Parts: sequence; structure tokens; C-alpha cells
Amino acid sequence: MRLSRAMSSTSGVAVQADASTQIRVLERAAELFSNQGYAATTTRGIAASLGISQASLYHHFPSKEKLLCQLCVTSLEQLLEAVQSAVDESACPEGRIRILVGTHLNTLLKYRTGHALMLTELRSLSGTHRRQVLELRKRYKKLVLAILKHGQSAGSVRTDIPANYLCLALLNILNWAVLWFRRDEALSADQLADIFARIYIGGATTSAGRRSGVLPDSQPHSRTIPPRRPKPARTSRRPVSARLLDTAAALFAKKGYALTSTREIAEQVGIQKASLYYHIETKEDLLYDICKSSLQQIRSDVEAALKDASNPLERTGILIRTHIESMLRDQDRQSAALTEMSSLSTERLDEVTALRDTYESLVRSVLDEARTAGVLREDVPVKYLCLALLGLLNRVLVWFRRNGALSPGQIGVLFATIYLTGAAANSSASV
Repeated sequence: MRLSRAMSSTSGVAVQADASTQIRVLERAAELFSNQGYAATTTRGIAASLGISQASLYHHFPSKEKLLCQLCVTSLEQLLEAVQSAVDESACPEGRIRILVGTHLNTLLKYRTGHALMLTELRSLSGTHRRQVLELRKRYKKLVLAILKHGQSAGSVRTDIPANYLCLALLNILNWAVLWFRRDEALSADQLADIFARIYIGGATTSAGRRSGVLPDSQPHSRTIPPRRPKPARTSRRPVSARLLDTAAALFAKKGYALTSTREIAEQVGIQKASLYYHIETKEDLLYDICKSSLQQIRSDVEAALKDASNPLERTGILIRTHIESMLRDQDRQSAALTEMSSLSTERLDEVTALRDTYESLVRSVLDEARTAGVLREDVPVKYLCLALLGLLNRVLVWFRRNGALSPGQIGVLFATIYLTGAAANSSASV
């Protein structure tokens, strides 16, 4: 009996030690995946950074992909558990949405690194691992949808927009925060959640900010966005053809920059690898041109669309619809630029970041003009009105499909309606 108890105790200690080591491995893997990228991180490097052998690491996780899968699974399980238990405490539809927003955002930012990886590296998973994560993500979306549909049934959530798109709009705004929020941010996670709840509830429910005249020109944008015109590179290199850039962008968006070879790109274009170097010197040239062209194009489209509009609220609506239409017309380029720009060398990354910042300044200036004119709410700083809007718009890239129920123009109208109703000046008194 004593031996049995001793063995049981020893076994318990061993199990705890194993669990502790697994947590350490996961935390270090998350850190290295985040800093170096999943493709560039090796299990040998993870083991060495922990001071253990590679064989010991494989005792806990049989592959690098299993590590990433576990990080993604843990992230989604954290959200499911936290949000489900929190929203069960309220029976009020609007109260449940507010709790959902606060719990989701706090959980996301508390475990920021793991959740960021789940959002940015999911494509690196394959087979059973990918299906496992997608199933959990589907379960979480189903939970959010159930909360919104309950609100629609109760008459608290608007029914003129399908619950699926209300759900996608909310997740877009919340999940984008994991990519820009920092612990030294001016606002805490709770304060940010309160802002997002005010904007979203004002736009998605029937009890706030739903007055006539809030949304001028709410029909799909009538201006035709001109076809993309490739701009010549401002270097001594030969101009890269649009077909080559589109091919590279599609591969970067699907597989990631690090895992895409120049040989694959050449094969997709239908040329020899040696011929590819007639156009470029390195693979990075392609990513650099993709990032530059995508940011220049969306800015050009939005500026052209705003040129003849003077009403501040109308300009905001035009910006939203044009951004979505332009972004989805060049979906692969925009996706590759958004997710892979960090792979650029320092000098090129600085140049592309400056282009991105210039576009974000344009967005903020449009919102600032609307706020100064008194048509956007004053209880939310323009900085956070802008960040909420960019999240709402940019994460459409993640889920939009050409064969989906709505066109880019129709999505633009719906999201303009949600955002402008929630951000309107007369919604702040009701939420």
C-alpha cells in the first residue's frame, strides 16, 4: 500500500512536471513563431532556447505543426470557455453583446501572442490539424451568431442586416485589435472594449442611433473603380509584369512568403526559373512591389472616389465602400501585403510602412472632418474610431469568397450602415 501510494505520488509529480514542460514549450514556441515567423522557426531552435534536447521536445510535441495546432486550439478554447460562461450571466440581449465584446477582447489581449498566431498562421496547418482548428472556430462563431440571433428574435438587434454579417463585422473589429494593441496603449483593454461596444451596439441594435437621415447615399457606390494600372518601378530594375505580381501574390497569400519558392512562381507563370530573374533580382523584389502597388492602388481609388464629395458623412460612407471594393478587387495582393510585409528588409519595410501610414492618415482625416462637422460621436477619440473602422474593413480579406452570397459592393453598403449608425453623433446619447 505504501509503495502504491509512493508510486501514485511520484506519478503525480511526473504528470505535473510534464504539464509544466509542455506549457514552457508552448510559450517559447509562441514567442519564437511570433518574432521569427512559423516557417523560419525550427524545433531544434525551440529546444535549444529552452535548454532541452530536441528529443525531449518531441516527447511532448511530435512536430512543429503540432505545436502551432495546440497554440491555435488553446486560443479558441480560451475564447469559447470565457465568453460562454460570461454571457450566461445576462438575459438582456444588449447586455449579452456588451459582455461578449468585453470578454472576447480581454481574453484576446491577455493571451495576445497565441491569438495573433491563430489569426496569422492558420494557413500553415494542414489536414487533421487544420480541420481541428476550423471546427473550433466554427463553434465559436456559432456561439456569437446565437447571441445575435437571440437579439434579433427579441427585437433588440436589427434584422435588416443578416446575422451572419453582423457577426463578421463584430469579429473583424475585435480581432484586428490583436495586431496593433500594445500594453502601453493609452487605453486599457476594458476601456477599448467599452469603445468598441458603444460603436458596435449603436450600429447593430434597434435601440440606439437609428434615426432617419443618418445614412445619406446608402446605395452601393455608383462610381466605377478603374482597372488596376501597374506603375513602373522607381528603380533601375525592369518593370515587373502584372501577371507575375498577381501569381506571386496568390502564392504568398496561400502559402506564405517564406514557404513559396521562386521555382513555384516561375512554374505558375509558365516560364523557366532563369527567366524569372530577367524581371527580378530576388524574391523579395516581388513582395516589395506587391506591397507598394497594393497600398498605392487603394489610396488612389479612395482619393478619386472622394474627390467630388463634400458632405462629411457621405465622404465616410464612400471611403468605406471604395476601400472594400478596391481591396477585394486585388484580394491576393492586399492579403499578401497585409500578412507578409514584415518579411521585407528594414529599408523596404520602412518605405512600405510609410505608405501604409499615409493611407491611414487619409482615413483618419476623413473621420476627423466628419467629427468636426458634428456628424460623428464625440465620446470616442478619432484614433479609435479609425482603428475600429480599419479592423472592420481589412479583415474582410480573411473570409470573403468570390462565390459568396454578397458582392464587395453589397458588403460595403452593409458595413457602412453598421459603422456609420454606430459612430454617428446622435448614437452617443443612447448607448
